[in-house]
Amino acid sequence: MFNKSSRQETQEVESPESMSGAQDSDKAQNVCQLDEPSAGEAAGSSEFAALQEKHQQLQDQFTRLAADFDNYRKRTREEQESLAKYGAQKSILELLPVLDNLERATGSLKEDSDPKLLYKSFSMMHRQLMDGLDNMGVKKIPSVGQVFDPLQHEAVSQTASVEFPEDTIIHEVQSGYQLHDKIIRPAMVIVSTGAPEGAATEASQSATTAGEPIQKPVNPFAQS
Repeated sequence: MFNKSSRQETQEVESPESMSGAQDSDKAQNVCQLDEPSAGEAAGSSEFAALQEKHQQLQDQFTRLAADFDNYRKRTREEQESLAKYGAQKSILELLPVLDNLERATGSLKEDSDPKLLYKSFSMMHRQLMDGLDNMGVKKIPSVGQVFDPLQHEAVSQTASVEFPEDTIIHEVQSGYQLHDKIIRPAMVIVSTGAPEGAATEASQSATTAGEPIQKPVNPFAQS
């Protein structure tokens, strides 16, 4: 009786060696499972590599754009400095021939020079100067006989005039100029206020009398 139950307990109790072997087998299986990545992990790793490559491409593009912009900024600054320094070169070349003629005229003219020759020389230089300004896009603003325009003219005074109607320019004090379509200096002018009081009536009466035949006064004592 005693021997039988002892034999059964011996069969049910496992040895320590068998238990240790089972644990080692479970650990090996777990390690194998960790070493073998799942399908989701593999897809995530591939996507991460693609993102890294895209990031590197964008970084390279940004570096090139930054370098190009820096070069553009330097080139623009140099061009602006050159324009500010040498921008008047073309205009000066247009005016140098006038200066040459002025120097030649100054060297040839004397105190007893013919006034007609002097006038001719200065008229020629004035015309040459105006041609040079015209080539640069500078135009003289017309004034005398024109209707006063506050955008182009500056009135320095007003006066009555029988010859010019009201708001018409009768005299130019200083010439005005425009560069292309921009007014760079308005013309200083004198503007007419119209005919003085009574002048229009007198002129009208004079015109009427001039158009009618002169009639002799009738003598009431004359015989018919």
